[in-house]
Amino acid sequence: MLKFLRDKKGLNKKTIAGVVIFAMVIVLLASFIWIGPRFFPTGFFYALRAKNTFSYYVLRNKPLFYYLQVEKNGKDIRVGAGDTLEINYRDEFVIKSVVSDDLSGKYTTATVDGIGKEGNHIGVLLRGIDLVNNIMKSNAKGTQAVNVYKVAVYYQKEKIAVVPMLVVIMPQDWLRYAKDSSNVGVQIEYLKRAIFQNSEDVGVRKILAGIYLKQNRTDEAASLYADILRIKPDDTVAMKDLARCYIKRNQNNQAIETLSRLVKIQSQDAEVFAMLGLTYGHKKLWDKAAEFYGQSIKMEPDNHAVRLLLAEAYEKAGKTNAAVEQYQYITGHSQDAAPAWSALGNIYLRKKDYNNAIKSYTQVIQNRPKDAAAYANLAMAYAGQGKLNEEMQNLQKAVALSPDEPVIRFNLAAAYERRKKTDEAVKEYLVVLKKNPEDTDALERLADLTFQSKKYDQTVHYYEKLAKKYPNKSNIFANLGFAYGEMKQYAPSAENYEKAIRLGVKNQTMYHNLAYTYTKLGKEKEAVVYYEKISPQTRQTLGVIANYYLKNKNFAQAIGYYQRIVKLEPQKASSYFSLGYAYALSKDWDKAIGNYLTALKYDQEDDEIYAHLGDAYEKKGLYPEALKAYTHAYEINPETKVGGRIPKMRIQLLREKD
Repeated sequence: MLKFLRDKKGLNKKTIAGVVIFAMVIVLLASFIWIGPRFFPTGFFYALRAKNTFSYYVLRNKPLFYYLQVEKNGKDIRVGAGDTLEINYRDEFVIKSVVSDDLSGKYTTATVDGIGKEGNHIGVLLRGIDLVNNIMKSNAKGTQAVNVYKVAVYYQKEKIAVVPMLVVIMPQDWLRYAKDSSNVGVQIEYLKRAIFQNSEDVGVRKILAGIYLKQNRTDEAASLYADILRIKPDDTVAMKDLARCYIKRNQNNQAIETLSRLVKIQSQDAEVFAMLGLTYGHKKLWDKAAEFYGQSIKMEPDNHAVRLLLAEAYEKAGKTNAAVEQYQYITGHSQDAAPAWSALGNIYLRKKDYNNAIKSYTQVIQNRPKDAAAYANLAMAYAGQGKLNEEMQNLQKAVALSPDEPVIRFNLAAAYERRKKTDEAVKEYLVVLKKNPEDTDALERLADLTFQSKKYDQTVHYYEKLAKKYPNKSNIFANLGFAYGEMKQYAPSAENYEKAIRLGVKNQTMYHNLAYTYTKLGKEKEAVVYYEKISPQTRQTLGVIANYYLKNKNFAQAIGYYQRIVKLEPQKASSYFSLGYAYALSKDWDKAIGNYLTALKYDQEDDEIYAHLGDAYEKKGLYPEALKAYTHAYEINPETKVGGRIPKMRIQLLREKD
């Protein structure tokens, strides 16, 4: 045969290669006959495989991929080109080999795309938990990811196949990942996904509801607890936590209803009774609150926190002796008795039992030497005893321990104020306002102190702020009116006085001030309105009113007020003179003359009275009397304005004789 193939130059190389390949194909076919039936029982596979292998080895075509040989959790499986490799967090797997036309596998590799490592992954151990975690870290949406990972098969450097992978994300994965995360927002998101995958899971809901409750997201927590009770109506833990949500949301009736149901199931649960007491306390039903706290204490006598709540309920219910009894029990049995001592101190302070108050607050300080509030309260007790040095010492200690506490600074300011140390008091009240701009008590004290110090520009600043907060507080507007008046700003002064009056103030001084303010503004009519309100009237106010009516020719009104002046000052010439003048303007000459004559009884040296009397006589035609009156005026005051009338009267009298 070999001899037949030779040509003149010897054996043809291409022919030799073909013979070798043909021999190999024969060997491969024999191998398929031996191996193939184990995996491909059909005769079709043999024909296909033989054809493809011949195509690859003889014709140099690209090899075809058949399947991956994979070991998963210790068991061998095959994943073909049309299959999907399914993995969850429990799985461990190895791609053992690639079955293709490249029988030796020398030029064939497999790479798991998406794990972050390049190269050939045949023989590399891979864990499902790593793949799951990577998907969850990337925040992949949905419950499972198909396209995140895949196995790419390469012949030399050319991709010949892709096997998809299905990484299954189960509820346990979200729960596990939530527990591992320190970010609450991430935990919540993972737990919500776990719940979405398992609509009837109670445990995950409890975990998520607990997180919501700690974050004070009570609406969401309550919704989950209600969902749990839908699934498991007798879940006492969920019932109790739902009641907690209601309490936090101030839904006291719902809390009472839920806890009352729970009491029927767990009649020996002391916490449930304590929660009922707390709920009734929120409703200010203190007797009822004390009743349930008491039942809780019967079950757990050493629960001093609940006993403290019981004492507070008694105190709010007005049962002071019962409250003191509970506080004293706590002071004798609890390792942390400071709250009870403090409460006792407060009771004694209100009762002005300063000795016991001091003893109680001293006990608080022994247990809590840095309790600023205890020092501040101790200072109040010493102040009650009149021990001002001890008061100031303890206030200063309180401020040193808690310099940013507005209440303590306020008490210190009040102490300075009692000592008439206005500047120091103002300084402390300013600190209070800086720490708490909404402290209206400090603002009011500043307004009053600057008012008393006549620092009206500052007074106006503080009272204007108070006026915005308390638009119905009359004294603020009254003081504003006065302050503006002292600053000669009469328009805002009048405006604030008017507001105070509209709010019900009937202060005679304010009427006078407002009338005076209107006078300064040139508003006589408005001024008279308030002068008339003053009671009792003075000579000055009556004169202002009478003069106003006289000026406006309202003689009857003017005469009425002048008559009141006469009654007020019956022995003063000016009273009768003014009344006579009013009668003269109304042309009632007889009454004018009568009042002028009465005025002269009290003052015979007033030339003006004589001058007006002479005028009245003249108007009435009593010329001799007029001449006499004018003459008296002239004799008292040669510069009198009626001096020129004397010659005329004499001429008039001569004519009458003729």
